[in-house]
Amino acid sequence: MDMRMLVILLQILVVSFEFAYGAVIDRNRAVLESRSNWNYDDPSSLWPVDFPMCGGEQQSPVNLDRLTVIEATYPKLMLANYDKVFVETLSNNGHTIVLQLPEILSSEEVPHLSGGGLPGIYNFDHLHFHWGSDSNRGSEHRISNQAFPAELHIVHYNQKYADLATASGFSDGIAVLAILIEVSTRDNIAFRHIQHFEHIIHPGGSPTSNVPLPIPLEDLIPDDPDAFFRYDGSLTTPECNESVTWTVYETPIAISERQLDKFRELFTSGNIPMVDNYRPIQQINNRIVTYRSSSF
Repeated sequence: MDMRMLVILLQILVVSFEFAYGAVIDRNRAVLESRSNWNYDDPSSLWPVDFPMCGGEQQSPVNLDRLTVIEATYPKLMLANYDKVFVETLSNNGHTIVLQLPEILSSEEVPHLSGGGLPGIYNFDHLHFHWGSDSNRGSEHRISNQAFPAELHIVHYNQKYADLATASGFSDGIAVLAILIEVSTRDNIAFRHIQHFEHIIHPGGSPTSNVPLPIPLEDLIPDDPDAFFRYDGSLTTPECNESVTWTVYETPIAISERQLDKFRELFTSGNIPMVDNYRPIQQINNRIVTYRSSSF
C-alpha cells in the first residue's frame, strides 16, 4: 500500500470516528436533557414512555391504608446530627425547592439515619417539598385516602455507596423520610427561617440562596417521631428508580396558609407557576406496608 492510499484510509477513519463520537455526544446530551425535561402535566401516561422505570411494579407514592398495614416492632429510628446547625442553601431546580448542606462535612458531622428497621446507615443528601395549588391537595402520599396540602422529603443515601446517584442503582440505596404537612392558623417558625425565596423565584435566576438563620433538621421532624409507615418504593420523580426505603411519619407538621402561598409564588423553568408538583398515587401491587406505633 502506497503512502497516498494510507493517508486516505487514515482520513476516512478520522471522519468515521468523529461522526460516531459526535453521535454519542448528541445521544448523551439528549438523554441528559430528557432527564430534566419533564413536568407534572401527565405523569401517569408520559413518564413511563421516556423513563421506563416509572412504569415499574414498586412505584411511589402510595396510599397508606391503616386497615391493611402490618404492625411492626422496629427499634426506634435514630437521627444523628439532626440537632446541629450548618450553613444551608436553597435552590429552585425547576420542579421544587431544594435545601442542601455544605458539601465538605466529615463523616462525624453529616446528619444520618440508622435503626428503625433500615438496612444500613444513611447519610443526608438534601430535602425538598411538594405542594398543591390549593390546600385540598399537594401531598404525594396519602393516609387512608386523605391528602394533605404539602409534603416534605428528607433524602438520604446508604453510606456504603459514594453518593445519591450511585446509591439510586441499588435496592438498599436510598432512605427517605416523608413528612406530611397540614394547615395551621399560625406560622411554623421553622418555615419562617427557610422561606427566603426572593432570589430563587425563577430557576434561571440566582442558583442558590443562603438561609439567613439556618435551623437544625430536627425542627422539621414531627412531634411524634416514633409512629411511622414503612414500605419499599421508588423515587417520585424521573427516573423513578426503585431503590427507596420509605419512612412516612404518621403525625404531620404544620404550616400556615400564608407560608404555603410563598411556595405557590415560585415558577418552573417554563415560567409556569410551580404548583401541584406531586405525583399521583401508584398501585401498591404485592408490596407489604408495615406500621410502627409510638407505643413500642
